Amino acid sequence: MCTSFVIYAEKTYIGMNFDISDRAIKLGLRGDDQLIVFQQENSRFLPAIGINDNGTFVNLLMVDPIDAGVYRRGKNCVHIIRLFDGILGKQLDLADLGEYLQDKTVVNVPQISVHSMIAGRGRRAYVVEPGRSNILLEDVGEDFMVLTNFPLSDFVSRDYREVDGVGSDRYIACYSMLAESQNLFNVERGFSILETVSQSGGGFPTQLSLVALVEDGVVNFTIKREFKRQYVFSFTDKTVRTTAGFEGSNQWILGRSGLPLSDLASGA
Repeated sequence: MCTSFVIYAEKTYIGMNFDISDRAIKLGLRGDDQLIVFQQENSRFLPAIGINDNGTFVNLLMVDPIDAGVYRRGKNCVHIIRLFDGILGKQLDLADLGEYLQDKTVVNVPQISVHSMIAGRGRRAYVVEPGRSNILLEDVGEDFMVLTNFPLSDFVSRDYREVDGVGSDRYIACYSMLAESQNLFNVERGFSILETVSQSGGGFPTQLSLVALVEDGVVNFTIKREFKRQYVFSFTDKTVRTTAGFEGSNQWILGRSGLPLSDLASGA
């Protein structure tokens, strides 16, 4: 279970809490231009979140399944992981995504049901819900979008306080705080919002929280709800650095093999 948002203020900010059961999670590079958050499922590391050096962001959030979104093959069908890879790999430009979604039917991969926030520069943001409707920023009538774990397309024409389903409480809180701080937004405000909607109990505690500053090519993040201990990844030199809350400074070069969050947290 997760919470994500994009807000178009003086700059473009994208935030997300990655809420998932305890497991190995790592940051890695795909090529030289994609930062990927991988989570271990059995013996495999699978992508969950990605952002490229153009500032285009894609995530995969759990949502209740629907028959129309179940994996199938077809001439105009594309599964959500292929869309994830195509956008981050720049085979599909964000400016062309709206037209692409009109021509294609997005489905899930076998045994998984997710929906996705896709956002980047130029006030281009989408929520893609396999088997349901896709939502554009213009549909919500704000300069921001929020996504948790209920099907947002069921409520797109409703007041944000009327949403219902898994994560609706987090959605309402996040939406309200974004609306209140839209003209005064910064990275610390983003982390404050993520801390408010973070989860510590149950089966889906917050393992990673990030705030990407799109125009600057950086991704700020914290680990396991330690919001005073912050790191930053920069596309300029592919390096992760400690930025706040540590006695000294440390840095790591990020490569394709990845950096486990456990190593970052321990300073290894």
